[in-house]
Amino acid sequence: MKISIAIPTYEYHGQGWLYLSHLLNSITSQTYDNWEVIISDQSKDDKIKQIADVYSQSFPIKYYSASTINKMAQNFNNAIKHCEGDAIKIMCCDDFFIDTEALAKIKDTVNKTESRWILNATVHCNDNIHHFYDYLIPKYHDQIHLGKNTISSPTALTLRNKEYFDESLFLLLDCEMYKRLYIKYGNPEIITEPLVCNRMHKNQAQRRANIDSDKEIEYCRKLYE
Repeated sequence: MKISIAIPTYEYHGQGWLYLSHLLNSITSQTYDNWEVIISDQSKDDKIKQIADVYSQSFPIKYYSASTINKMAQNFNNAIKHCEGDAIKIMCCDDFFIDTEALAKIKDTVNKTESRWILNATVHCNDNIHHFYDYLIPKYHDQIHLGKNTISSPTALTLRNKEYFDESLFLLLDCEMYKRLYIKYGNPEIITEPLVCNRMHKNQAQRRANIDSDKEIEYCRKLYE
C-alpha cells in the first residue's frame, strides 16, 4: 500500500525551507518505505524548491509550484489533487513525525479499518523541538465545525479518498472538513499514539492573518443548519 504525504508549503517568513527540511528528515527515518511526497508550494522564491530538489535525489518527491494560489485551502487541495497513493497523509510543512513507525502504524490502521478517515494523536512543541507538550487524542463532537477543535490540525488526518478543504475558509478549514467527513463516512478510526508534532511558532499563518473568525463560524453554522 502506497501512502501519499501531502505537504502544502509557503515561505513562513524565510523559515519554510528549514521547517520542510526537518519534516523531510522525519520522513526519511520512517521504517515503512512505500510512500511518495507531494509538495504544493505557494512560495514566491525558490528556497522550498531547492530543498525538494536535494531530497528528491534520495526518495520520490513531486514538487508543484503554486505561487499564483493565495488561499491556504487551495494549497492543501492542490497537494491532495496530485496524490496517487492508496491513502493520503496530510502534513503541514512546519510539523513533523515523532515516531519512526508512524507511517507503518498508519498503514496497519488503514488495512484493518473500514473507516475512510483516520486520525492520529498529536503533541506540540515550540522552538525547542525536543520538548513536547499538550498530548491530544482526537475526539469528534457534533459542534466541531463551529471552531472548538478537539481533533487537532490537518496534520492529524489521513484520508482513504481524495477529499478537499473548503476554499472559503481559513481558520476553520480543518474543523469544517472533520464535520463533513463525519457526515459522509461516520466515525473515524483513532490512533491513540502521538505520531506527529504540531510546531507552534511566530511564523504560523494563523497568527499573522487578519481573518474574521465570527464570519467563518457563521458560514459553517449555515452550512450545517
